[in-house]
Amino acid sequence: MINNKIISIVLSTFLWVTVSSPQSLNAQGEEGLQLQDFSYWANLCASQKEARNYEQALEACDQAIALNPNEPQAWIDRGDIQRALNNYAEAAASYGQVIRLEPRHSEAWAKRCAANIQLTNYEAAITDCETALQIDETWNQVTRAYALYHQGLALWGQARREKALFSFDLAVQSNPDYSLAWAQRCLLLSQFDQTYDALNSCERALQVNGDWGNRTPAIAWTNRGKILAQLRRYDAALESYDQALAIDPKDATAWTEQGKVLLIIGQPGEALTSQEWALKIRPDYALALANQCATLNQLSQYEDALAACDQAIQEGDGRWGEEGAAYAWSHRADALTGNGRFQEALASANRAVALNPDYADPWSSRGATLWFMGRFEEALGATGQAITINPNSSKAWFNYARILTTLGQYNEAHAAYQRALLGDANVGNILTLAEIWVNLSGLDFRLQRYQEAITAAERAIGINPDSAAAWYNRGLSLMALNQYRNAVETYDRAIAIDAENADFWAGKGIALRFLEQYPQALEALQTALELNPSHPQALVNQEFVMQKLQTPNGMEALPNSGVSKAISFKTQPIKPKKPGSYPGF
Repeated sequence: MINNKIISIVLSTFLWVTVSSPQSLNAQGEEGLQLQDFSYWANLCASQKEARNYEQALEACDQAIALNPNEPQAWIDRGDIQRALNNYAEAAASYGQVIRLEPRHSEAWAKRCAANIQLTNYEAAITDCETALQIDETWNQVTRAYALYHQGLALWGQARREKALFSFDLAVQSNPDYSLAWAQRCLLLSQFDQTYDALNSCERALQVNGDWGNRTPAIAWTNRGKILAQLRRYDAALESYDQALAIDPKDATAWTEQGKVLLIIGQPGEALTSQEWALKIRPDYALALANQCATLNQLSQYEDALAACDQAIQEGDGRWGEEGAAYAWSHRADALTGNGRFQEALASANRAVALNPDYADPWSSRGATLWFMGRFEEALGATGQAITINPNSSKAWFNYARILTTLGQYNEAHAAYQRALLGDANVGNILTLAEIWVNLSGLDFRLQRYQEAITAAERAIGINPDSAAAWYNRGLSLMALNQYRNAVETYDRAIAIDAENADFWAGKGIALRFLEQYPQALEALQTALELNPSHPQALVNQEFVMQKLQTPNGMEALPNSGVSKAISFKTQPIKPKKPGSYPGF
């Protein structure tokens, strides 16, 4: 006997579905005669559904139902077709018609559970799946494992992760060949930090290669990539995403996760391409838009980054990563800081912190914004909170070091830079790691550790040979060690990267002055003054060089013109390019 709970669910969830009359469709048959044969239309519906001709299948189903509205299988097929067309409310209503006709039809309960999940009606979905399992009759095209799997998805949607995992475990116990359940179990396990168990679950899904439901093995490859990225096995993660996209080039999740990894390993241009592919497939994909925002920030394209973050927040489909919407608000804060809109940036960082106070990046972004605003003690506190949450965050340690340097606490700043180098930026050939080394070289110069400064600059150059800041810092330290010829060559490398930087030309001119190559020195110093007419070191040294060129026998023209005065300009070669990142000090 059906209990009263089931009967009440049937009555409370019952919906009538309007279908087309027989006359609303063109008849298919000899000489165009209208067919009034239910079996013909029902069979056509089923065969067109199997062929994935969903529009034609839906017309045939509606024709069959118009002839006989009391046949459950026609309603089941209609529900399946509506789900394939992403019409989940219509699908749920169709399955409800089956339940009205046959209240003990477990397949209909389980499939309505699946439709309700897509509608984010998680409580109703859980009830439907539980009912299907309690009745345990008339499964037809699905099994108990199907209901257990979808029950797990609904529980996951309610953030009841432990119960969701239990449901997935029961699903794969019931059907060990249920590849889709293994693949989703893999992703859920990763949220418990059980990364190796998660990886094994994804491998099992691919090895079994059994029941994928309405998905493909691409989902397992994509989830496997996410786990490998968590393990910082980035090359292997990219290979997994490539496998996923080879199977399903329209997998927007695989594209955006691939882009996320490419950004981590310092390939922002390629990352942006991946995000663009994701957005071609799903233009309102919130996570892809937020990732695009993060990538554009890395490329210092702050206006475009802000637009992408705003679109993610205002028009996105709500599909976020583990950090939720705080991820977009945090990167929005970075974009606003990059644009010099500090008050708005602080408001965005505060919003991100409120949404996810256990997420380190918004705290770090907040600290960077406060630093730009000159609120150094508050900046230090916010960045310290980021470090408390994630002691391995290179970004947080880097910002902490910058603030300490501003406060003149050089030894503490030096220790913080060392921690930044040991953190999560130490992944290989990535630009952010190079910028940490640039800043450390600048601090070593301040501490008069010139050889260490050269070594740090060279480490940055080894990672990013196009870092003008690294070449400039190397040149400064070489001059401090009286290695002027090497300094000239180093400044030339910086100028080749950025010929519009007056500091680079001034540095070269001063080095040439000490080599007593006065005509070449004057040319370099004049170029510096064309770029910055008030450049103090260029002005002083130009006067010295001009008098040298006018004085017979090279007699000294200016007293006290040694290197200590000639190279008194700043050790930070470039303005901070992006908040929370790695500009040179």
